[in-house]
Amino acid sequence: MIEIPDIYDRFEKLVAQIPEGFVTTYGDIAVALGDIIASRAVGEMLSENNDPIKVPCHRVVRNDGSVGGFTHPLGVSEKIRRLRSEGIKINNGKVQDFQNVRFRDFRTDYPLIKFRNFLKGIENDENLINEIEPRGFNIIDVSYEGRTGIGAAFDLEERTVEFSIKRAKSPYIPNYLFLREGEIIMDLIRHDKFNIIDGNGMIHRDKRGLATVSGFLKNSVTIGSAKKLLTGTVFKNTILVDGEPVGMISGRSYLSIGYGFNFEGLQLLERVIRDNIKYDPITKIPDRFSRRYRDEVLFNQNRL
Repeated sequence: MIEIPDIYDRFEKLVAQIPEGFVTTYGDIAVALGDIIASRAVGEMLSENNDPIKVPCHRVVRNDGSVGGFTHPLGVSEKIRRLRSEGIKINNGKVQDFQNVRFRDFRTDYPLIKFRNFLKGIENDENLINEIEPRGFNIIDVSYEGRTGIGAAFDLEERTVEFSIKRAKSPYIPNYLFLREGEIIMDLIRHDKFNIIDGNGMIHRDKRGLATVSGFLKNSVTIGSAKKLLTGTVFKNTILVDGEPVGMISGRSYLSIGYGFNFEGLQLLERVIRDNIKYDPITKIPDRFSRRYRDEVLFNQNRL
């Protein structure tokens, strides 16, 4: 079992390292987390910062040295004032002598690199479906209220719903959805069912998306069902990643191998899914339950 890193906590500790009189960039922090692709998520976390003393987010600027935005009632003018008070020279909205005041000497364990190294050890067990012989579909989706994730699992045959509510440890980072939703998804997986998960399986940069990692860790059969195609090429209704068929277009959903079977199995499962699940996208029902729980139950709890 992998220990899922708290990306929010790692981010705050990185920003706290920026010394007074220095600046860093969104991309520098993303690289310190382990992947430049996290740059947008860094911006999101900066905008949510509630402790500007402990986490001096005004010291984070754009890659070209321009000051960038600032979530403060006074806006960018307050960011410029704070930087100048610390000795940073700014002219026409840009940090002067940028490279000499740019801080990149972070102490970090690169959590995103560690996670990708963990992914390399995951191999799909194509025969698991024959060993378990799952019956019926367990369909899972997650919605959010701030950093709180509300997962819902809808049992298609029993017509029942289960929920899992957890605090997310990561913002959304492309290719790292497991770090955000994995703990919730694994709570809701059924070993005796085909688990259809809102997210990708092998339609993924590393061929190891949310559905694949969750299935591997729970030793259960999983199918990815995404609403958008983020990678891969399409030939007719088949989706290939690195030339390998790993997914199919099914209505408005992009199905992919998660864990426990192969592409031939996916082709058979797609037909069964379409015969038994009449709504589109496939995860529509658990999505509705998740949002209803968020809007009704959590809303009322927060009012108490």
